[in-house]
Amino acid sequence: MEGTDVGAVVVFLVIVCAPGLSSVLQSIAFRIRAAGKAELVRAGRESGDRTPRGRRGKRGRRG
Repeated sequence: MEGTDVGAVVVFLVIVCAPGLSSVLQSIAFRIRAAGKAELVRAGRESGDRTPRGRRGKRGRRG
């Protein structure tokens, strides 16, 4: 009996907290990806990597 009651409370709490937990997990994942990207950029600068980033060449041309 007690195990069923505890299980019901746990399920209820998971359902109530799921939307908030999802946004927290997405935020954590974003921060981890940003930190990894910053580390790659920093390593590239320290190694003397001077390859151009992004689009180059046809800037400003229209039509």
